[in-house]
Amino acid sequence: MIDGRDKFLALLAHCGYLLLGMGYILIPLGIYFLFDGKNEFVAEHAKQAFKAQAIIGIMALIASVLSFVLIGLVLWPFIAVIGLIWLVCSFIACYHAINGREYHYPLL
Repeated sequence: MIDGRDKFLALLAHCGYLLLGMGYILIPLGIYFLFDGKNEFVAEHAKQAFKAQAIIGIMALIASVLSFVLIGLVLWPFIAVIGLIWLVCSFIACYHAINGREYHYPLL
């Protein structure tokens, strides 16, 4: 049975990026480690959020480093589109979490 606390934790995992800083990686990772093996619903949402947010973070880091060499300036529009898709997908994931359903980010 999925209760309100489980839904809130799943929602928090997907919205950790709103807390800025490293919250977008540390929050879902911490939730995953705390609930892995105890609550499959929360752990699965946290794992999906962590994977998506880590991939976006790595892509942004690579584009930032390459920007110093001017090659990365070409990548910024691509990163912006991917970031927008990620934002929309995270809102969809929040909707699924609130309704007690599983969600898997596309292409993960």
